[in-house]
Amino acid sequence: MAEEVVDVRPAEVADATQLLALLAQLGRESNTFTVDEGIEDLSETDEQEQIAHINGTTTNIIFVATLASQLIGVSTVQASTDFSAAQGEVGVAVLKEFWGMGLGTALIEEVLDWARNYSTIGTTSVNCSAAKRACNQAVSAFGF
Repeated sequence: MAEEVVDVRPAEVADATQLLALLAQLGRESNTFTVDEGIEDLSETDEQEQIAHINGTTTNIIFVATLASQLIGVSTVQASTDFSAAQGEVGVAVLKEFWGMGLGTALIEEVLDWARNYSTIGTTSVNCSAAKRACNQAVSAFGF
């Protein structure tokens, strides 16, 4: 039997339903990822529009980690104040079932590559509290 491979790629409009479910589950499982208030109220159409809008900017991005057809992780860069800001905040989360496998690192690598090579963001930042040991360990390797 062939080994299953995790793919990390930009989110697509077709991911909207799974992405909403992933974000809801991550909000319950992870203390290193903050989900925006009201996400549970977004419809599939709302999320599709959000993904399309984000993908049309050079200051915001969503990457997803997929195993087969299941979304298992997400990383984002979000402009700090608006869609044209010069600084972006990096966020990353992986389903608990897949912790410790290097997926968070792979997701961070993708968003940083995007930020360096495709975005108009000047700087990126990460907000980890001292209590979030896993978050701090993951991002310290990237100089944050």
